[in-house]
Amino acid sequence: MCGIAGIVGLGHGDRRDTAVGRMTAALSHRGPDGEGFFQCDSVSLGHRRLSIIDPANGRQPLTNEDGTVWLTYNGEIYNFRELKELLVSAGHRFKTNCDSEVIVHAYEQWGPNCVERFRGMFAFALIDQNKQTVLIARDQLGIKPLYYRCHNGYVAFASELPALLYATEKMPPVSLRAIEFFLRYRYIPAPDTAYESIYKLPPATYQVYDFAGNQLRECEYWKLSFQPDTRRLPHEWLQSFEEVLMDSVRAHLVADVSFGAFLSGGVDSTLIVSCMSQLLNRNITAYTIWFDEEQFSERRFASEAASRLGIELRHEVVQPDVVDTLQRLFTNYGEPFADTSAVPTWWISELASRDVPMILSGDGADEAFAGYHRYRRWLDDSFVADAKSFLKYPKRLVRRLNELCREGFVSSRVSRWERNFIGILDRSRRMQLWKPEFQELLDESCPAFAKAGQEAKGLDKLSFAQSIDIKTYLPGDILTKVDIASMRHGLEVRTPFTDIRVMEFAATLPTHEKCGPQGRSQRMKALPKRFLNKTFPDDFVNRKKMGFAIPEAAWLAKGNPVRSCFDDLTTRNSTLFDYFERETLSRMTSEYDHRGVHATPLWSIFSLVLWLDQLQAVKHLGTAA
Repeated sequence: MCGIAGIVGLGHGDRRDTAVGRMTAALSHRGPDGEGFFQCDSVSLGHRRLSIIDPANGRQPLTNEDGTVWLTYNGEIYNFRELKELLVSAGHRFKTNCDSEVIVHAYEQWGPNCVERFRGMFAFALIDQNKQTVLIARDQLGIKPLYYRCHNGYVAFASELPALLYATEKMPPVSLRAIEFFLRYRYIPAPDTAYESIYKLPPATYQVYDFAGNQLRECEYWKLSFQPDTRRLPHEWLQSFEEVLMDSVRAHLVADVSFGAFLSGGVDSTLIVSCMSQLLNRNITAYTIWFDEEQFSERRFASEAASRLGIELRHEVVQPDVVDTLQRLFTNYGEPFADTSAVPTWWISELASRDVPMILSGDGADEAFAGYHRYRRWLDDSFVADAKSFLKYPKRLVRRLNELCREGFVSSRVSRWERNFIGILDRSRRMQLWKPEFQELLDESCPAFAKAGQEAKGLDKLSFAQSIDIKTYLPGDILTKVDIASMRHGLEVRTPFTDIRVMEFAATLPTHEKCGPQGRSQRMKALPKRFLNKTFPDDFVNRKKMGFAIPEAAWLAKGNPVRSCFDDLTTRNSTLFDYFERETLSRMTSEYDHRGVHATPLWSIFSLVLWLDQLQAVKHLGTAA
């Protein structure tokens, strides 16, 4: 696992190497085991290495035998040994046992379409000197990040957004359109970022550039196809699930270093650790963190899981400086990010990194096997659900009727999913926040959701929601959170549930195997729970889902250091109020103090203002992208 950087294009002269050096240095936390550089013509590559496979070799940038193909790469190819056998039989010669060298020879054999053969998590850039081209690519699910910046005749790329700010001395303007997206979702979906001219390479995508920095081609090389299979019997699904998950965990255990696992005590992490304990003939160490607040702690279940599986559980009860952690978090995200679980992910990564350089986790299971509460609500009749809500909170009815008048009573399926099931701040509240001259941003369609909604047309209701999440929320929020928090501590996190074979298997499940029988007895993530129920009791498996949450309501209460920081930032002459109404934010905080509502939206605003505070060099936000 590593950090990569590079610049392609003309007109940089001697500054090219200096810029790549700065970009690579900004990624040093991702690769504490070494660095490397390569420069040819108008292309420069940089690399920081965290050694997991063949630590003695595999220095990057890595080349082929005649020095015409060069690679800088971040990730792990789990099927590299099988691919190596194919390539050797085709006449290729290898100098190392690294998966990175397999990418080089796979490109020589199959060209850019080699990415279709890779099973793993990856982001890489590859120079072909014979063709005078540069290929950049990202894995199928977007486990590994890749950002790129197009400006004044060059393209730069890096594993993290902040590194791209070193590509030139001029800071790019912030995209107000992206900030509007952030207010809707708590994160900014690809390809947008918080900056104009900087983009996220979408999952399952590669781009080809010439040495002048001109884009020659962009290709989406893989799509998850939902095709429910109604022929299998329940016991056949159970057996297939076990086989697929065990195969994925086995593949994710390939390493030449020590490793462990995250264990929250939930279904997903318990399943991963259970598979590890069956596959490994040695002791396993798992890591978890707890809060003093009992409602946010799963310590009993994590301890029970460790005891039943016979593994060592290392834990900490965290009482850290939350404000300091948040400030360090946003330094690495490089843009607003308000998923509260980023905080405990940061802490558990720090804990595990003291012992091991690699961890397995249960991320991705909720998207693959339909584990979120919102899926159940989505399957319910929305008008019945809304009616119950309106009876309890009559003011919501008035606000909802106003929204319907503005938007029309008929809306697209994806718009309704966005508005009612994943939206953080509703349109009415966002309109109150933005100053009048910026309210046109409310009508901006998010490209990621528009594309995902179009591709999910025709799917059954549950598959539709999962498909949207897998293309937006999973790479944009969940996997981004894990990558940034873990790599900041030099820790590689592998996620077996996001393996393409697991995802493709899950996409064949009929609805009843995802959420059980319809009605009151409906339970989400039915198949994984049924499998875990073979070895764990019902009160462990079928308890209420908790998630990796934090006591955000308590942290935002008056007198807490987090709230004090928030109040301090919002009472200054903040850039925030060049674009947002101070009175609206004041009303939101007042409502929270008196009624205890709006904790999640308020946390999003706090995340935004904390990030803006770090942009000391930015005097003006610029215009909407």
